[in-house]
Amino acid sequence: MRNTQKWKVLKSISEKMITGEFFEKGSSRANQSKILIEKKVVSVFQGSQCIYRRLAIDSVQDGRNIFLQNGSLFVADDKLTANHSKSLNSSTEGWLSTFDQFGLKTLTILLVMVVVLVLGYRYALITFSPTIVKLFPFEWEKQIGKATFDTLNRTLLDESELPTQRVNELKQKAKNILNQADLYSYPSIEFMKSDIIGANALALPGGPIIVTDDLVKFLKDDELILGVIAHELAHIQERHSLHQIVEIVGLSSLAWLIFGLDEGILEEVALVGINLWGLKKSRDFEKESDLLALKFLENAGLKKDSFILAIEKLTEHFCNKSKLEKSECLTGVKSGWLATHPTGAERLKYLRETID
Repeated sequence: MRNTQKWKVLKSISEKMITGEFFEKGSSRANQSKILIEKKVVSVFQGSQCIYRRLAIDSVQDGRNIFLQNGSLFVADDKLTANHSKSLNSSTEGWLSTFDQFGLKTLTILLVMVVVLVLGYRYALITFSPTIVKLFPFEWEKQIGKATFDTLNRTLLDESELPTQRVNELKQKAKNILNQADLYSYPSIEFMKSDIIGANALALPGGPIIVTDDLVKFLKDDELILGVIAHELAHIQERHSLHQIVEIVGLSSLAWLIFGLDEGILEEVALVGINLWGLKKSRDFEKESDLLALKFLENAGLKKDSFILAIEKLTEHFCNKSKLEKSECLTGVKSGWLATHPTGAERLKYLRETID
């Protein structure tokens, strides 16, 4: 399950997807494919299937030809953009090489400017964002959600492979949940297949709510799935994604006014502080949506502990996929303050306290 930050993360991932032709080592046969670039490695997709994960990049030539260290070649349909080229380079190497060019005095000035930027964000922009969100037209918000869904649908999502009857049954049962929300219009629920997102759900601004096939197959029980849908519905009712959009857009504008368009390094430093605050806000939104989901379920005549059981199963699932011990994963050694969700243990604690 995802928070209001997820749809932006997924949109960012989709923008790093490149279409082109993939040639296996020693083969002249071209296969229409997509690649996802991330810090000098790529994952190769053919259709909805990931055929190679995290292949190291050997070199890039002519702005289109990406030679991989396993001997294969990817030829992009279009010339790589500046953002794509940036993704091919390690951010750590970029920082180190840049810092080598500056002295202590310059770095001190950078840090001071970061503090100024973050404080300005915290005490000025956030103060006005609730008012902006309140006045923001619902139809505009839905257009943002639709545009985001269209982008994801072209890149990260595929048609659901669930039986039509199963999908219709879940949508029918979910109507009772949707009726509990105070909304201008109710969002659609889209069941989609995605090898990248996995067992997950997310709410786009104004809708739709996306539920993956893997989530349905993993949770199995209808009430557990409805609990997850109730959580995502809470994000839409409270307009959490829109809150973050307003704050991020406002902060980007402030960064431009202070630093100017040519000060790339300053903007990168500022984004560190920005993202940290955004994560904290995201966790606040998650808790609010967790608690509101319980109310939706109760008002719909469903068991509130079904959502808690869903959280338990999903937490255990993601812990098992990680290399951490379960106790570490639950207590947030890899999440904690730098996670977009509260830790598994924290969420389960306040949810259980609420229904006791």
